[in-house]
Amino acid sequence: MNKPLLLKLWLLLALGTVALFWAIALLLDNTERELSMLSEESRQQLLDWRDQAELLSLRDPSQLAEWLQQLRQQEKVWVTVANVRVDSVDQTDLKARFTDGFILGRSIDWPIHLYLDYNPVMDLPFISSDGHLMIELPHRLRPGDAWRPLKWLLQLLLPLCLLLALCYLIYQHLMRPIRQLQQAALTMEQGLPHQPLRPAMGQRQDELSQLADSFDQMAQQVQQQLQRQRQFVADLSHELRTPLTRFSLALDCLEQGIHTQAIPQRLRQETEAMQQLVANALTLAWLDSETESQIAEQTDLPALLDTLCDNARFEYPDRELETDYPAELQLNCGRTLWLSQALENVLRNALRFTPVGGRVRLQVQATECGWLIRVCDQGPGVPEAQLQRLFDPFFRLPGAEHYGKGYGLGLALTQRLINACGGRIRALNQPDSGLVMEIELPQM
Repeated sequence: MNKPLLLKLWLLLALGTVALFWAIALLLDNTERELSMLSEESRQQLLDWRDQAELLSLRDPSQLAEWLQQLRQQEKVWVTVANVRVDSVDQTDLKARFTDGFILGRSIDWPIHLYLDYNPVMDLPFISSDGHLMIELPHRLRPGDAWRPLKWLLQLLLPLCLLLALCYLIYQHLMRPIRQLQQAALTMEQGLPHQPLRPAMGQRQDELSQLADSFDQMAQQVQQQLQRQRQFVADLSHELRTPLTRFSLALDCLEQGIHTQAIPQRLRQETEAMQQLVANALTLAWLDSETESQIAEQTDLPALLDTLCDNARFEYPDRELETDYPAELQLNCGRTLWLSQALENVLRNALRFTPVGGRVRLQVQATECGWLIRVCDQGPGVPEAQLQRLFDPFFRLPGAEHYGKGYGLGLALTQRLINACGGRIRALNQPDSGLVMEIELPQM
């Protein structure tokens, strides 16, 4: 299960839940312990009563009894003074060991249980005698009055605060890359260059980082597509300007009464050239925006090549065209019309750039992944640095006009058509001279 973000959330929630229960238990325990101890004022009050009782017991026991009665009425508690005697049944002397440490009630150093529904009896041993002041703890001195509301506060407010903090951490963890994606989308909407998102996420490896990778890839493709479209429109407008200018000049001649046989012929040539240019440009633009998921058609490749070769030999009778391909070969790769147009463009280019009396060789051979079509000509070849640019729209090599008129759309359209069929095309120079076009088609 490759879901790191889900694992992070599980881990964060698990640790947050454990931390929540641990913090609540720790705070409740510490708070209860602190609130269970007598305050310094209460301790001092009890010690003052003990000292006063011890003083009266030494001076006048009758005054001690009267004072105890006044204390009972004043505090509404039970109180007395007791002597401690520890006797053993077998005459063992226990007083030296246990009398000083014998406790009848609770010491003031002990915690007072906050859950008791009665006030405990406190035992305050005298300092200089064996007497003890035994007094029921007055309610006003009992600790923990704020325990119940504080307990509810800790049980409700603390979990709420921790859960809010946990939700905020999860929110920040999720929203930080989402905000970056939103900002990147707004930047692209404004037409500004896209800055890659992935480096800003550091070492993060989860679904959101994968989304950033996909977004960066998409943004790069969109920018490249927009750049190609802008360049395509600019090149197309430039290419159309020249035939339109000649077309306008021919019309001006007709308007001025200049009637020659060349003018209608020129108008027809320029019209056909613009029609072909616009048709190729529209096809190229459509293929650039079309998805690769097309319905595959079964193609009889030898029959298709026979037709193309017959047409090529008729058009270029002064060149030799050699073929080497099997008699039976079935393909399922896109539309037959696309493949036919692509192969026709490659054959036409090879024959056009091959000098008169030269030879073009067409060969089809099987590979591990499908079929390889090689078209070798005897033309001048292409400089290595410009081989890849052959497939750019409207790119023409210097001096290409000597081999016939063209607009540089043939190979660009060919590459798009081959790609739409699931294959690929590349250009290579031959060791001696000439160019080789290799077309790889999958065997589907």
